[in-house]
Amino acid sequence: WLGSLEDCENHLDTCGYVYETCELECGVVLRREELRIHEKEKCLNRIVKCEDCQKGFKSCELNGHLKKCPKMKVSCGLKCGAAMCREEMEQHLKRDCGMVREKCKLGCGV
Repeated sequence: WLGSLEDCENHLDTCGYVYETCELECGVVLRREELRIHEKEKCLNRIVKCEDCQKGFKSCELNGHLKKCPKMKVSCGLKCGAAMCREEMEQHLKRDCGMVREKCKLGCGV
């Protein structure tokens, strides 16, 4: 460093080569210039929005949420061709799906 000690200290406040810990508490330590990208695009603790229900989740938790998100569009498991929000599927299977097979209510076994 060439210059006064005070100038050096001021420079270190903004220098991109200073190492810092991720503010999202993932434990990663990177150079300041790399950390900004990490926190916005790569950190597993960054908040991302579910495209179906619009709720925010940590990036590392989103896949678990997607497996049960009530607003996610799913196809009928009985292959009738219908697709709807997961929260509507139970009602579809009870009332609307033409592929549901029911046994005779009189007990004949058919």
